[in-house]
Amino acid sequence: MKRLMACAAFSALMAMHPATHADNHYPERPIRLIVGQSPGSAADGVARLLATEMGKYLGQPLVVENQAGAGGTISAASVAQMKPDGYTLMMGIASQLSLGPHLFKRTAYDPFKDFTYIAPAADVVMVLTASAGSGIHDLDTLVKKAKAAPGRITFASSGMGSASQLSVEMLAQRAGVSLLHVPYKGTAPAVTSVMSNETDLLSNVVGAVQGPVNAGKLVPIVVFSEQRSALLPQVATSSEQGYDLPRIAGWIGLVGPAGLSSEIVARLANAMHKAQQDPKVKAFYDAQGLVLWQGDASGFLSRARTDSEVWGKLIRERGIVAE
Repeated sequence: MKRLMACAAFSALMAMHPATHADNHYPERPIRLIVGQSPGSAADGVARLLATEMGKYLGQPLVVENQAGAGGTISAASVAQMKPDGYTLMMGIASQLSLGPHLFKRTAYDPFKDFTYIAPAADVVMVLTASAGSGIHDLDTLVKKAKAAPGRITFASSGMGSASQLSVEMLAQRAGVSLLHVPYKGTAPAVTSVMSNETDLLSNVVGAVQGPVNAGKLVPIVVFSEQRSALLPQVATSSEQGYDLPRIAGWIGLVGPAGLSSEIVARLANAMHKAQQDPKVKAFYDAQGLVLWQGDASGFLSRARTDSEVWGKLIRERGIVAE
């Protein structure tokens, strides 16, 4: 009788904590790592490098799958519906989680209720550039010209609702000037339009414009970060030029479906932190103008919430809707 009672008690205990054994032995098979951007993007590069290194520490491979479309919101919606067992993760970016729900009329997920934030990977630094024929060489000249001719200075972007648009919209709002937005379908045509003097301004990730800047085809105006970029150290920050702007930067980080256990989160975060120290990862970050962001889940979630509040307010006030 006592033996039967002991067995029953053990069974009840296991029923209350069904994931404990599995979590302690996690991972026991390959992990899917979803990327909502196309191959060759910064998020894709970060995901592939970190996946390779993390696999060494986890003892199982992380298999990267690209599911691009609708600013990454399609892939995010898919991951949000997955079982929280740690075998489907996403290398998310700010536009999916902090911005997407504000930009798109309908998203099939809540960025904070439907995901577990695991660990941040990188800050994505933006830089504002101007065409050689614009006569703009710093923020002061830009603001003076814009106030003298409201709506005449144009800025290109990689598309409606893109970070390249939002960063300039934030600058225009804070500086009290009116600029004309010219959206393109992708980064390449936007860069070309500014280099050919068809448009006046372009904000983009540092790695995407470093070549044209160094070749004299684009004039760097300001780097949107707290510190100067190692790729373009000659470009002053907004605060150095006397302008008080909020943090204008994207980010990349690891998330999973809501409900991931603390044991799985800890294992993944630990593997991420170790992977970030690899020289190959550092070299890629440096080449892309990315800044290492090594932090915990709570800090990552806090940053995502703050960005959502700041950029959501801008999106509503400027009436911005993604394509």
